[in-house]
Order: sequence, then structure tokens, then C-alpha cells
Amino acid sequence: MPTNPMEYLFPGVIAAQAIYAAVKLRVPDALASGPRTIAELAAETGAHVRSLECLMRALCALAIFEQTPDGRWGNSPLSDVLRQDHPQSQRAGAMLLTSAFLWRPLGELAESVRTGKPAFDRVFGERFFAYLASHRDDAAIFNAAMTEGIAWTTSALLAAYDFSRFEELIDVGGGEGALLRDLLSATPGLRGVLFDLPEVVCRAPAILTGVVAARCRIVGGDFFQAVPEGADAYLLKGVIHDWPDEDAVQILRNVHRAMRPEGTLLLVEGLADSASHAGMSELLMLIVGGRERTEAEFRALLSAAGFALKRVVPAGGQALLECGWTRPGVLERS
Repeated sequence: MPTNPMEYLFPGVIAAQAIYAAVKLRVPDALASGPRTIAELAAETGAHVRSLECLMRALCALAIFEQTPDGRWGNSPLSDVLRQDHPQSQRAGAMLLTSAFLWRPLGELAESVRTGKPAFDRVFGERFFAYLASHRDDAAIFNAAMTEGIAWTTSALLAAYDFSRFEELIDVGGGEGALLRDLLSATPGLRGVLFDLPEVVCRAPAILTGVVAARCRIVGGDFFQAVPEGADAYLLKGVIHDWPDEDAVQILRNVHRAMRPEGTLLLVEGLADSASHAGMSELLMLIVGGRERTEAEFRALLSAAGFALKRVVPAGGQALLECGWTRPGVLERS
């Protein structure tokens, strides 16, 4: 354990931006075929030789890259997953977490802690998802990171829960369709619907291909207005934590209106009171306007929307919350 807070601060704040610089310059991709001299690496990435060497030395000290005995530079296991073509790439995630539209509001974290209000709104003058709607490049980073993260979580989800008992599953807020693709591939009898904003699902046909495409529909819409009706299962993975309570209840109420009385609601979220869910994500959600919740807080949220939490299924570092209807008439109001 560190004995001085500076052990967190240095090199942490610098290391994050150093990793961002390496990823933005595509250094891990340039080293995919093997170690390079600094001159070769600079020529391929378009970087200044001396400055790139400083960057590589700094990141080598953190085991992000490796230096060979003859002085060339190569990928380590840590930088290898930052390649764009790695099967479990974390490139987009690294770009997201070190992007200006996150580190700028993180610089106002103290104000969020003082007021309880998201720093993002204060810095950018609008809410997080409204900002993404008008900033395509940043939205592309966010959506790519969400798609990329599926590769790290789906296997645990499939091992923890049997989706074969459902006929049709609607993935609400399902992004570009990577999770639905994996669920349908692993569950041959299941049909699926991908539902998200039109500007998000427009990229789904490139992911929902082959035999999976024949068993799914892609629907664009806004879950604050309505969601597709009639399925026996509705899945929301990492959706509810993006929103404060009032908005989260509205989303859940719209799902309740659309779902059959005997249907099943599945939420995949981290639980704030779980030992596997680190508190740092709570601070990130605080500054962007979302909220990580405890199991008790989820129970209260679900109850307000007409659902009851039936059971909690551990799924790797996350939890699957299986829910059903409680009060059919409660949702006639907005």
C-alpha cells in the first residue's frame, strides 16, 4: 500500500495523458509486427523523435512498453491490448477515459462533491448525452468504448445466466449491437431487438451480421419516449447508472408499459455496495450526471417504476438484477 498520497498523484495524472498520447499516435499499432527503433517508430507515427523517446521511456517505466537489449521498443502485454486490431482491444476505452470531455469536468470534482451536481453540466453548459449528440467525434469515442467493453463482460454474463428460456429479448440502450450479437450467437433459439437512438443504431448492421441478422431487428428511438412492445425479456446493460433517479425511473416506467405482465426485466449494473465494484466509478458517474447505486437503492428505484427485484446474479465484476412486475396500474402517470 502507498504510504504517501503523492504515490497516487505522481505519476498517475501524467501517466493517464502519456497513455492517451501513445494511443492517439497509434504507437501500439505501429509495434504490432515487432520491436522498432525510435527513428522507425517516429517515422511511422509522425512524431518528433526526441519527444517520442521521452514518452516511451516514461511508459516503459510503467511496463506499458518494453525495451529490448539492443535499444529497440516493443509492446508489452499492457500496450498490446491498446492495439486497434486486438481481439479484446481497450484502445477506445483508453481514449475515452483520457479524453478532454472527461478530464475537464473531473477537474471540477470538488465542486460536484460540494453541491451534489454534475460538473459536466457546469463545464460544458449541457448534460452529458446532449453534448454527445452535438459532438460527433466525442460520441464516436464513447460509442466505440461501449462496444469494445462488451468483449470483456459478455462471457461472464453468459456463464452466470441462462437466456434460452426467452423467446425474444429487447436490448434497450444496446448501443451498436455487440452485446445482442453475442447473446444471439450463444442462444440459437432466441430472437432479439436492438433499440437505441437512431444515430447510434445506424452502425449496428456492421456488427449484427450473418445468421444473427436473421434473428434480430434494429429499431431507432428514444427510451424516454417509449420502447418496443411485446417481448418477454428486456435487457438494460449499463444504462440506468447513466441517469439520476428521476430519469432512471422514467426509463424503467417506459419499459414497464411495453413489457408483458409475465415478462422479465434484466439490469446489468455494478453495485456500489459490492466489493468487486470500486468506488472510483461512483466519482466518474457523479461528474457526468449518473449514479452508481447499492442493491437497496436499486430496489427502491425499481419499486417506483412498478417492478420488484427477484434476485441478484453475480456476473464477473457486475451483477445481473432479475426483475418482474409488481403493480400493473402504477404506471399510467408519467
